Amino acid sequence: MLQNPDGDDRRFYESYDAFLKSRYIKSNLLSVNPGEVVCSQEEDDVLAAILGSGVAVAVYDLELKLGALVYVLLDPEIIGAFPHLDDVDPDLMQDACEPLERCIIEMKQKGAGKNRIRIRLFGGSSLPDDPDDKGTKTHIFVKQYLERKGLNIVNEDLSGPFLRHLHFFPASGRAIRRNLRRDSDYDAMQRIEAEFISHKNNQ
Repeated sequence: MLQNPDGDDRRFYESYDAFLKSRYIKSNLLSVNPGEVVCSQEEDDVLAAILGSGVAVAVYDLELKLGALVYVLLDPEIIGAFPHLDDVDPDLMQDACEPLERCIIEMKQKGAGKNRIRIRLFGGSSLPDDPDDKGTKTHIFVKQYLERKGLNIVNEDLSGPFLRHLHFFPASGRAIRRNLRRDSDYDAMQRIEAEFISHKNNQ
């Protein structure tokens, strides 16, 4: 059974896909990949991401019905230096923070107030065969950044040994998370993360 984790609107479904189709068949599904930011005020938009060691930052302003999803995945050099991040190349650190900064700037440009912005965190999994524990270091990195900015984290769904398939509804701030546990899911996630890092290093 799948539980919808959001507050008073708890429901249970045998099939996750059937749940989405039954309630959100008219929705516009937008994929968010590592390093990307998607911001929306459209009630029909659903922002989706598959998460391993990376962290999804769901940001929203309920008054404006405005939200965004940021997908943070850290460079191996930052992971290797953790927690001594002062030793990391400043340009690399700036690059890691850039998606978060871009998201907050875009939210504010659209009228979001800092005192109204709410944040939910997802991901940061401790994956098999990962001695560096990239997931834990990534969610610590993200939380420290948000704390420095004085932004309010209202909910966390972090760590654990499983992958997450996240659907975030930016106009309402709601989110639905499904756990992924198949070997093929882990293999695909490792490829996605490796390809992202390789692409950034070749830029």
